[in-house]
Amino acid sequence: IMDIKISTLEISASAVKLVVGYELEGSPYVLYANKVALSQAISAGEIVAPDQVINAIKVLAADAREALGETISEVVLALPTIDFEVFRGTQTTNTLSNKIDRIDIKNIMALFRKNRVDPNKVIVAILPQVFKTDSDQVYRLLPLGEVSNTLTVEAFLHVLPIWIYNSYIETVQKAGLKVRKVYPDKYALTELLNSPATATNTYFLVDFGAKQTSITFVSNHNLYFSRIINEGSDDLTYLLAQKYGLELKEADRLKKDFGLDHRNVSVNFPLATGIGERGEEIKVFLSDIYSTCQTFLNSHLQKVLSEIKIVGKSQNMPNLNKYPLLFVGGGSTIYNYEEIIGSDRSFPDKYIVKLDTIGARDLTYAVNLGLIKAYSKYAQDIGDEKASIGTLTRS
Repeated sequence: IMDIKISTLEISASAVKLVVGYELEGSPYVLYANKVALSQAISAGEIVAPDQVINAIKVLAADAREALGETISEVVLALPTIDFEVFRGTQTTNTLSNKIDRIDIKNIMALFRKNRVDPNKVIVAILPQVFKTDSDQVYRLLPLGEVSNTLTVEAFLHVLPIWIYNSYIETVQKAGLKVRKVYPDKYALTELLNSPATATNTYFLVDFGAKQTSITFVSNHNLYFSRIINEGSDDLTYLLAQKYGLELKEADRLKKDFGLDHRNVSVNFPLATGIGERGEEIKVFLSDIYSTCQTFLNSHLQKVLSEIKIVGKSQNMPNLNKYPLLFVGGGSTIYNYEEIIGSDRSFPDKYIVKLDTIGARDLTYAVNLGLIKAYSKYAQDIGDEKASIGTLTRS
């Protein structure tokens, strides 16, 4: 059966991305995927040019309507995982009819939402882990119809700053769409990776984005904490442009197409020509691109590894290098990036995640694909939300 169709939206530093799809047997299927590039609209997670973002959302919604023949009115939205906290909680409710019904889980979710958190933060997602009946029988999925006077649920609560929650929802609403549900973007990624194809369920996820790189610790498929380094693959583009006097577009193309390519170095013709500070021509050879990329990417990897070590100390985690590192994000798709992660021996297990999802084989849409999985799981456990959510004011 074709499951519920879900429209997902990610507002990232590089682009606004809209994906419409559904989940079938644990994999997201894509009916529509497109993006509109952003230029300096997001700074460290803050929407600094809302009009540009609103416009991009409107363009995508109109394009999707054209492509699918139906109007997109509501989206599941990703929020940046900044200043993120996770709590574990347990709640119990008396069942209304002595057997477990959807209304009981709704009541439990309402109890979880009442949990007190820092006044500047908000619970953005409640993720049930186990369900228990009064006979202490434990279930992974909601045991609808089971005879029991009580329902107990253990869940993870994801908490983000209110300013992120409000500003992102408000921007989407101003573009004429309703928000059905929100999830932290890194949680969406871990949901996408929560599949038999991922060889491990406990790992560090390194998301090498355009403007920043995040490091997230995932244990048993659950998100525990996330840290950010303010350096991304755009910084390599700027470096190439500045060093060889190139236009940004050209520098970006050379980075993506050649990156760490050192084949045929004997073929020594320039791949591009830049203009130096004194107006002189600068010929750019394969070896130039290789050495610049290699230096930058090695230093970037060292920053990632030292951040992981800091996290390990603060969380009292010995033997950090027993955990695999999984790389995602645009930076990990730079040509021959494997060479960089292979050159470091301190963490023996490192993988670049390749997505084989039908329809969007491109890592660009990884967060959206994860949102499809996250929301499908939620709809299965809790029931499809018919109500959309709005911004919050703290009294």
